[in-house]
Amino acid sequence: MAEDLSYDLSRFKATYFEECAELLAAAEETLARLQDGTPEPDDLNAVFRCVHSIKGGAGAFAFDALVHFAHVFETSMDALRSGRVPLTPATAEILVRGNDIL
Repeated sequence: MAEDLSYDLSRFKATYFEECAELLAAAEETLARLQDGTPEPDDLNAVFRCVHSIKGGAGAFAFDALVHFAHVFETSMDALRSGRVPLTPATAEILVRGNDIL
């Protein structure tokens, strides 16, 4: 029975990693618009949702370091979304680097 559970868990992890790859690609595409100065109105929210989804899955698998990093990334995104921190080219570059780490 324990072997079956391990197999099922590895399938869920594989699915999670596939979803992460898709979310990171979507975030990268969105962040490119932020970098080149052609953002769409919902871009910051879209990146936030990607990071939030990755964090949620990471929590389910007890990937604590990933959860912590994603939480810090989310907090930064929230400051941008609320206007407490301005979106500058340098800030956009930091977001891209954060996405690469994530």
